[in-house]
Amino acid sequence: GIKGEIAEGKDLTKESIKKLIHKTNIFARVNPEHKVLILEALQKQGEVVAMTGDGVNDAPALKKADIGIAMGVKGTDIARDASDMVLIDDNFASIVKAVKEGRIIYDNIKKFVQFLLSANVGEIGIIIFTLLLGLPLPLLPLQLLWLNLATDGLPALALGVDNPDKHIMKRKPRSKNETILTGLYSFIAYAGIISTVTSLGLFYFYLHKGIDEARTVVLTSLVLFELFLTFSCRSKESVFKLETNKWLWISVILSTILHVIILYTPLNIAFKLVPLSFVQWLIIIAVSSSGLLFFEVKKVLWRS
Repeated sequence: GIKGEIAEGKDLTKESIKKLIHKTNIFARVNPEHKVLILEALQKQGEVVAMTGDGVNDAPALKKADIGIAMGVKGTDIARDASDMVLIDDNFASIVKAVKEGRIIYDNIKKFVQFLLSANVGEIGIIIFTLLLGLPLPLLPLQLLWLNLATDGLPALALGVDNPDKHIMKRKPRSKNETILTGLYSFIAYAGIISTVTSLGLFYFYLHKGIDEARTVVLTSLVLFELFLTFSCRSKESVFKLETNKWLWISVILSTILHVIILYTPLNIAFKLVPLSFVQWLIIIAVSSSGLLFFEVKKVLWRS
């Protein structure tokens, strides 16, 4: 089922390989130096190249490849030592499974980083702007610590075990020059701006009713904003089209319950918080969901 022209090792030179590499998919009767020529020609085109092998003569190409893959059962010790990956079952299907698992892990790391940076940019933003405006601190150190414990722990970990994208194996390989932050800057900026503006507005609105009440409203709005934000970080697809991540839902519900306990038990004295009314909860939920709403609309517009 492999389509394309065939070339033999005797036809391969440093000059001929440049022309043959574009149209040839099968190379037969090749020597170890020919394998290196093929490998280098592909790499010069910017391709990420995997090389499989089991013998001593495969070692040079295995070493020079972006990822060398040796056979674990029939492979020689030299081939295994020169490789990045060893197939314990000598089954090429395991390579595909490894690529899929690697993409899932990388995607989930990006989601984790995206959420943590987005959440913390908003926290930094509101503190900076209240200082610039000459307002009291919107959050005390203990309240800020609680915010990070409540939102940056369990929900972030739940993103680390999120379900894979259903099209994950249809995507092209990512560029070797890509960093973990590639494609995340606009999301982080938008999330930080929305979080800062909404929290600052609530703080200014409730400040005349008392500093403790204003801080309670800001802290609760930031907690909910960041919990809502975890769903936006899952994918470029709408959250309503994604498979349910039960661990994320459990972490969000648990974090919310813990925050409610802080508000309505004697613990609120230690945190200098006050209980919130039903109307205040409605206002906070409406304002805090603005980030999720913004990114959902953005996803729809982006896809269309």
